[in-house]
Amino acid sequence: MDYRRQHTLKWPAAIALAVALTLAAYLLAKLFASGGSSPLSSVVRLSVPASREVQVSGEYIYYLESGSLHCVDSSGKYVWNKAVEINSDFYASPHGVACWSGKTLSMFDKDTGGLLGSRQLDQEILSARVGDAYAAAVLAPEHDSTVRLLDLNGNDVDNLTGFTGLTVMDYDFFEGRDLFWLMTMDTGGSMPTCKISTYKPGKRETGVIEDMEQVLYQVMFRSSQIAVVGTNYLCMYDYHGKEIESDRVTVYGYYLHAVDKSSDNPLMVFVPNRQSEGVTGITDVRMIRGRSESIVHLPAECTHLEAKGTALYGFSGRSLVKNEFGEKTSSVYSFPVEVDTVIGITADKTAVVTSSGSIFLIRLP
Repeated sequence: MDYRRQHTLKWPAAIALAVALTLAAYLLAKLFASGGSSPLSSVVRLSVPASREVQVSGEYIYYLESGSLHCVDSSGKYVWNKAVEINSDFYASPHGVACWSGKTLSMFDKDTGGLLGSRQLDQEILSARVGDAYAAAVLAPEHDSTVRLLDLNGNDVDNLTGFTGLTVMDYDFFEGRDLFWLMTMDTGGSMPTCKISTYKPGKRETGVIEDMEQVLYQVMFRSSQIAVVGTNYLCMYDYHGKEIESDRVTVYGYYLHAVDKSSDNPLMVFVPNRQSEGVTGITDVRMIRGRSESIVHLPAECTHLEAKGTALYGFSGRSLVKNEFGEKTSSVYSFPVEVDTVIGITADKTAVVTSSGSIFLIRLP
């Protein structure tokens, strides 16, 4: 028997094989070109364990270690460090860093670490924020708090009280404006209710937002509006608390998992409630930006989502999924480390992640 003849392909089969190989090569090349398995090679390991308190704000990364508050840039280069009390807490914002221990509040310039102001308050400080013109501190006790508004030199501007039976859930300053907002929750009734108050520091309360139809849980700033997310609706309000009813969007069944709050027109990423609870990975997302929506099925189960600019980033072990708002397909990249948790993304799109007890800075596409 002629074995060589038996294993020779007939010409129709040879042509089909050639076409198949060419098509496979084309698809593989297209996959690589779209980031299908492109490696992310820019990686920096911070010399600080993942157990430390680390925060990302703007272009910087901040952390506490050995009685010092450190600031590094997205390449891991030291920008500044300041000696603080060992048991201090801190909060970094785009305008500055608030650091407190007991009753003492200190405010630092975000770029230089220079001391803006320091103040000894009359009650223990639970938390604090620095805005572009003012600072705020929530004072003990937790369920009958006082909110102290100060200028950046540490001088008193306002003393907000009257929160008996209420819990301060969140608060901050509107980006680029001297307006302050405060969210409180009343858990005394049959259903928890939230109220959002807006203030002009040193002058008066400018508006109140209350919604008896749902529980509110997220507040975002826009140029002339306040965006508020609840369990049923995404609502828009003016600064006086009047809803712009034509802009209401139903989000029942979804939870806001990620939002780029630094944007004037923020990208909001919602996931189905069953996936947001963490029982399964996240594969389905609903993105809302302005009056536009995009629904995407991700090519990999993600454990964490981040929104930055107009892009969604999904983290899945050693894979990174990127989806530009409005695009139906996503790009997939190979991560250089196994990602355990995501701390945040800097302004220049560097992810700060933990892996096996260490912290890594990885430049994103």
